[in-house]
Amino acid sequence: MDRTRLNILLVDDEESFVKVVALGLQDEYEFDIAIAYSGDEAIKAIEANKNGFDVVVLDYRMPGMTGLDVLRWMNVHRIETPSFMLTGAGSESVAVEAMKLGAYDYCRKEDADLSHLANLIRATHERHMFRVTDALEQERTKEIVLNKEATDKAHEVINLIAPALNSAFANIAAELEIRQGELYATIPEDVQVQLKQLFGGLQQELHRIEHAVRGLLALSGLLYARHPEATEIDRLRKEFEERSQQRAGHPS
Repeated sequence: MDRTRLNILLVDDEESFVKVVALGLQDEYEFDIAIAYSGDEAIKAIEANKNGFDVVVLDYRMPGMTGLDVLRWMNVHRIETPSFMLTGAGSESVAVEAMKLGAYDYCRKEDADLSHLANLIRATHERHMFRVTDALEQERTKEIVLNKEATDKAHEVINLIAPALNSAFANIAAELEIRQGELYATIPEDVQVQLKQLFGGLQQELHRIEHAVRGLLALSGLLYARHPEATEIDRLRKEFEERSQQRAGHPS
């Protein structure tokens, strides 16, 4: 088992109990122990610890804020540090409430010997790490699925745009050929030479643009879209379709 040194917050108002337990957990089980003697002190310790505790051990019965109150505060502030509750005899209802509030486990205080506490601390930490890993894996799987949907949408738009661009390039090339022939019949030969050079240059530039656009479309088809971009992809598709319809309804 991994014996990585864990940073533990022990919260209990019984000073003699806390000192004995803290010393034993540090010396025998190599935990780093921070102590809070009340719920208020626990909250201050949690807020002050920028790196966060690995596990919080909470006594239920304390003056002022109880252990349950601390759990409620942690829930409100979305603090996901794993915890378990120390309860007294006959406090099963407290244990149930603690579990509802997110505590991983509970332990009757009279059964809280060092070995049992150490095992509970490690088990709580390991269960929390498993949950975190599992949640990350689920989020990653969800991200992959959503990204695939966004990518498919992007490819659909690309496939919609490509034929329109090809048609536009073909129309421009044909128009240049037609206009070139019509103009040659009406102008002197010396001007025809200049016009040929002009049309030749335009055709070369058209071929370059066409080649570049085809390359960009091909490259776009290989890209992996992220799901937050799906809405923007839908907007681009709608915009393109609307403009295409407008052009179709008002031919030049």
